[in-house]
Amino acid sequence: MKTLVSIIVPVMFIGFLLKPVFPVNQSVQKSESIYPAEVKKVIDSKCYGCHSDQGKSIFAKNAILWDSLPNLPKGDLIAKLDKISTVLKKNKMPPEGAVKKNPGMALSPEQIRILQSWAESSADSLMK
Repeated sequence: MKTLVSIIVPVMFIGFLLKPVFPVNQSVQKSESIYPAEVKKVIDSKCYGCHSDQGKSIFAKNAILWDSLPNLPKGDLIAKLDKISTVLKKNKMPPEGAVKKNPGMALSPEQIRILQSWAESSADSLMK
């Protein structure tokens, strides 16, 4: 019996020590669940190149990191979604200079509608 206890207690202790390592998988699942398929498709093809850890522009990274968006506190997430909607309404993304260098970066009216609709409806549902 003492042998069994001497095995179980250290295993449980080690389990508690390792637990903080695993939230990465939870945030990946959370980030996938926040983006409907059509939204994720637009983000992946038009936004993620700049607004990710792999992006080159510090300004783009400071504005929004798509991978960290699901992990923001509720109030910050609502504010970020509102900012996304505002930027899209003003046709400020992607930046004009970036589109001139790479015309394929431009968002179509349908892609703008998809992202804007998602941002607004997500913010609205979070405020309920």
